[in-house]
Order: sequence, then C-alpha cells, then structure tokens
Amino acid sequence: MTIVNSSKSDTNSTQQFYQQYSANHFLPSINWQYLFSQNQLLPAQALALQTIYQVTVPLALTTLKRLNIDIFAEHEKKPQGLGLFDKLRALEPRLIEHLAEASKRMDEQVRHLIWSMMMRGGAVLVFKAWLGKVKTGEDSVDMGYFNELADLLWLQTDPYTLAEQFAIDPLAEHEHLFLFYEDHVLLDRFSNLATAELFVKLGLYDPAFLCLNDEQVREHFVQKGLISQSQVDDLMDSLNPLFTDMPQSRQRVVHFYH
Repeated sequence: MTIVNSSKSDTNSTQQFYQQYSANHFLPSINWQYLFSQNQLLPAQALALQTIYQVTVPLALTTLKRLNIDIFAEHEKKPQGLGLFDKLRALEPRLIEHLAEASKRMDEQVRHLIWSMMMRGGAVLVFKAWLGKVKTGEDSVDMGYFNELADLLWLQTDPYTLAEQFAIDPLAEHEHLFLFYEDHVLLDRFSNLATAELFVKLGLYDPAFLCLNDEQVREHFVQKGLISQSQVDDLMDSLNPLFTDMPQSRQRVVHFYH
C-alpha cells in the first residue's frame, strides 16, 4: 500500500504554481505595511518596495527557469556548471535597467528609496518575501539562507553609477529605510565597500562601528582616511584588553568585496 503525503504534495504544487506564474508577472500580493508593521511604512516606502518586488521576482525566476534551476529543490543549494554564475551575474544590468524604467515617472523620493534599498540587499529582501508568501501562504519573510543564488541579487554596481541610472542625487538628504521584522533588522548590510563608505560620509554610520567585525572594511576605511590606524588599534584594544584571539563575526557588514 502506497501512502502519499498529500500535505507535502499540495505544498509542492502551490510552489510550482507560484514559480511558473510569478515568472510571467502574476505575483502573489504582499501587504508591505502589514509585513513591516513595526515600521509603520509611509505610502512612498511601500511603493518603493512594491516596485522592486514587481521587477525583481519575475526577472530572477525567468533567468533561473532558462538555466533549469529549481530554487525549491534541495540539490540546487550549490549549483554547479561552467559559466553558471557568469550567466546569472548578467541579470544585474537588466535588473537595474528594468527598475530604472519602472520608476522613472515616480517622484525623486521614491526613486531615492529604491536606489538606497537596492544598495543594501533590497532585491534579496523582496525575493525572500516572495519565498515566505509562497511557502506559508502568509505575508512573511523567509529568513533562511535559501542558497547561493540569493547572493546574485546583491548589486555590485557602485552607488554613484547606480544613482545616475535612477536620476537621483546620492548625497540628497532623503531618508534611508531600515526595516524591522520580528527581531531582525533588515537592509543593514552593504553590497560593496563604496556603499559602506558613502553611508559613513552621509553621517548614517560611525566608521568605527562598521569596522568592528569586518577586517576588509577596516582596511578600506583606513586607506580612505575615514578612520586612522591608531583609532582602529585603540578600538580593538578596548574590545580585547587581554589580547586574546577574538572570534570572527559570522556576518560581514559588506556582502561583496571588489
């Protein structure tokens, strides 16, 4: 006698349905104000998230489908194949182009929010919100590290080039949104060293704070004159007065180095 796990089968069918139709721009709706109720999002902030969502998820799923990659399959956690990541990396310029086109008639505040979030993992965030919706049927964020493919939604474009494409001033005094979900702070990492440097220059971060757990950030900031080597030494000594081996942070503040 064969016993079929109908619950698991139904879940797989639902995921396949959403994966197929989301790739064709039929996205499940997400109530961003409800999802991030701790933030009490303003309409402009919800619009920025929705715009990133509507552009990112279909484009990412279409790309994965062409490469025969199923994000729900366990064996896809470590994709292999000659040139696979190069092909996936080609997604970035298309993603930026489509986002810039979708937002060009929006006011500068919304375009600035999109730019700011994209430099801090905004595309990854909305994709994980899509995953949460598909897996649970509820507005949620899948906080699991689903696979290395998530890394490819982090932009490597420098913030100034990206600002030009969104026709915004990167030094404008607009708000930079950080989101709160359960006990997590989201959009608190940077896609590259140039973005971390910019956020320090904008006065949004203390360079010493960003240097705490990230050696390459420390080296970059010292090189750029944002903090002196003596300040770094004093900081590390104050954190480690007995000069013991300090454990390495499990999460860098900058996602990519280049």
